[in-house]
Amino acid sequence: MKRKSIWIRAVNTLWVTAIGILFLMPLLWMLSSSLKTGPEVFAANFRWIPDKVQWINYAQVWTHERVPFWRLYGNSLFIAVVSTVGELIVASMAGYSLGKIEFKGRNLVFIVMLVTMMIPAQATIVPRFVIFKSMGLYNNIWALIFPAWFNVTSIFLLRTFYMSLPGDLMEAAKIDGASYFQIWLRIMMPLTKPAMVTAAVLAFINSWNEYLSALVFLPTAENYTVSQGIQYWMSMSDDHNLMMTAAASAILPVIVLFLFTQRYFVESIATTGVKG
Repeated sequence: MKRKSIWIRAVNTLWVTAIGILFLMPLLWMLSSSLKTGPEVFAANFRWIPDKVQWINYAQVWTHERVPFWRLYGNSLFIAVVSTVGELIVASMAGYSLGKIEFKGRNLVFIVMLVTMMIPAQATIVPRFVIFKSMGLYNNIWALIFPAWFNVTSIFLLRTFYMSLPGDLMEAAKIDGASYFQIWLRIMMPLTKPAMVTAAVLAFINSWNEYLSALVFLPTAENYTVSQGIQYWMSMSDDHNLMMTAAASAILPVIVLFLFTQRYFVESIATTGVKG
């Protein structure tokens, strides 16, 4: 039985590894193409590592006259970071209120919020355009930041995590005279670190990859995000190597973020699934 178990684990490891490599193939091809000349990308004699690595591709993309990636990175990082911080604060407070504070109509409020998840973002583009135009936020990066602060998915995730925390903590704090805000800030929120990290990763990725809103609300090149920069290279250039260079540059922050937070990410998903 022990030998059979070893063989089963070995087979499972092999097919999981094969699937993992299969999923990595497009990423590896993109990285390889970003270091080649244009003709080498689709050359018949394909090579993963070119004879001469074209680091100049990255210099050309990052210092382009019209859409330099260093400026796009600055815009996208500002949008993603501010959006993530605001979303975490709002989602944590809302999740705490809906999960731990008893008030009339609490379930109705939560159901209405869940219903809004069914509305596609494309359906709200026109109303948002009218509102932001009247507020003077058109062609302003804050038009992407403000809507990101109110994310029902993050609220749902944090509410589920708050509900898994023992209620005795709140009761003890109330006896000591703590207010609801103090209980949230000093006691409950620090216990939701794994869920907060997960919400932060998802919020950052959503803001970093946002394209439709950026396309509608940020028409000038000075306010372009990384997503718009990739689209620029796809529409204005036939150099596939430069397209891949732009795409490879765009995924770097997301990969770094996930590598540093994967432990909390997995812990949050597992804990929420068991206790929720």
